[in-house]
Amino acid sequence: MEEIRHIPPLATQNLAKMSARADAASAEEEEKDRKLRKSCADFEALFISYIFQTMRKTVPENTTTPKMPGKDSYTMIMDHKLSEDLARRGGIGLQKVLYEQLKQRPQGAVRAEEVTGAEPEAAAKKALKAD
Repeated sequence: MEEIRHIPPLATQNLAKMSARADAASAEEEEKDRKLRKSCADFEALFISYIFQTMRKTVPENTTTPKMPGKDSYTMIMDHKLSEDLARRGGIGLQKVLYEQLKQRPQGAVRAEEVTGAEPEAAAKKALKAD
């Protein structure tokens, strides 16, 4: 029983080091998660801005009033800010879908069809034939 109660100081130091590494790893994971969420929100804001731009092209211009200088720039900036605000408030759901998809797949992972341009079964058959 005394052997269990007495833990050598070296073992406790190792436990403390392992705990510190785990804390650093979790902080790193939180930072990666925060960056991924921000990237997904930024992409959604860009997508919404493109939707606004495309929708504005469908509206005919008013020819009775003179064209005001800077109106196009103002409209573009307004659409961009509006899309950022909309994305920050939850958006249209695109950032949630993107986040879930990117969270499931490890960064840098490449699927077989991306490398070969073929279906996964075809890539597997090619690999077997090569062996």
